[in-house]
Amino acid sequence: MAFENFNDFMTMCYVAPIGDIRCHGSYVWAAYGLGFVIVVANIVAPIMRNKKIKQAIRRSVRRENIQNESKA
Repeated sequence: MAFENFNDFMTMCYVAPIGDIRCHGSYVWAAYGLGFVIVVANIVAPIMRNKKIKQAIRRSVRRENIQNESKA
């Protein structure tokens, strides 16, 4: 599908064989946007979860060291 100008590309309007002008750009760009958000979330979520797990482990180790020092 060839577009005559940038606006046609963004709105993805075309003339159907029966003569109607059909625009489906909003659906396409919404799908791209949603897909992008999902991909970014799938990248960021494990990184943040890993950071929280490491912080919890550091706190636990620090707590154990304090307890061992007080017993000694």
